[in-house]
Amino acid sequence: MYAGDNAVTELKSLDPAANTMLKSIRDDVSKSIYVIKSRRPENELPELKFFSYRVKKDDTFWTILARCSQDIDTLLSVNGFSTPKDISPGKKIYIPNMRGVVMKGDNDTAIASMLRENRIRAEYVYRINKCRNFGKAYIFIPCGKVSNIERSLFLGTGFMYPLPSRKTARLTSRFGMRRSPFNHQYVEFHAGVDVSCPHGSEVLAARDGKVVYTGFIGGYGKLVVLQHECGYRSYYGHLSRPLVKPGDTVKRGAAIALSGNTGRTTGPHLHFEVRRGGTPVHPGILLKD
Repeated sequence: MYAGDNAVTELKSLDPAANTMLKSIRDDVSKSIYVIKSRRPENELPELKFFSYRVKKDDTFWTILARCSQDIDTLLSVNGFSTPKDISPGKKIYIPNMRGVVMKGDNDTAIASMLRENRIRAEYVYRINKCRNFGKAYIFIPCGKVSNIERSLFLGTGFMYPLPSRKTARLTSRFGMRRSPFNHQYVEFHAGVDVSCPHGSEVLAARDGKVVYTGFIGGYGKLVVLQHECGYRSYYGHLSRPLVKPGDTVKRGAAIALSGNTGRTTGPHLHFEVRRGGTPVHPGILLKD
């Protein structure tokens, strides 16, 4: 959760008839959008405020969004949500009085890119964060947006299953620490998942991307690597034959290879792995289809 140095006011209810603060929040959201999109002077922006709210039984992510005139990116970013189901009765969440996202203040390059892509003047950011540069630990970017991949992961459309059918595929080795499948004695870290499938099965791109590698690497055997947004890469190993070459742009669901039994294996299967910035990510978090 991010609320910066701002005092947090508690919202007891999201019923407009029972809580007059809701109208103020909605008005501030509308005004801040108007000022920034119309490139009005920064002194016309409302002061940045944060409100806490304890989720009630009948609340959903979507009803909270609507009642506060917010958007997906704002509540996702401010609260660090991974899925709309993170909203549950009794959970405390935080709602700002304008739309935007939270970014680390020490990442000048990313902030500059965010401002340029969304046509946001730096003066607006300085004004609402009460600073003269981006030196604070965290910065709230008014009218900022999360990346397409972050939003799609949140909505459950991030990475698709890399095989045409789950009916003919079976998970044979999970992500994380496991006993070696070769001698069952040594414990080792498995950076992806292994899925049993018939030799020669089509292997599909789990997300739009660019082919950055095809070739043979040790235990992976024949391997295809795709580059995606925000530092994500997906790996497809133990292939019999790649169907793409480095530099190719591929769409989600496109056939990129045929499965096989190359490299260090105990039988025909696909090794699927996702990394962000070189660090393995649990594919189960990403495979939403």
